Amino acid sequence: MNTKVDFSLVTLETSPAKAPLTRAKLKGWVNVVFWGLRLYIFLMLVLVGYAFVHGTL
Repeated sequence: MNTKVDFSLVTLETSPAKAPLTRAKLKGWVNVVFWGLRLYIFLMLVLVGYAFVHGTL
């Protein structure tokens, strides 16, 4: 099966009038999960730092 695709009508549109992006409001358990993730990342950085300073890594 030999199919040819005509790409002559495909254009990249760059519109100067794009709507501004806004940050979503986090509510309820989603906010708790994101704070938990931040805490987890912080604790992992502390553990890796501690291991690096004490020569474990």
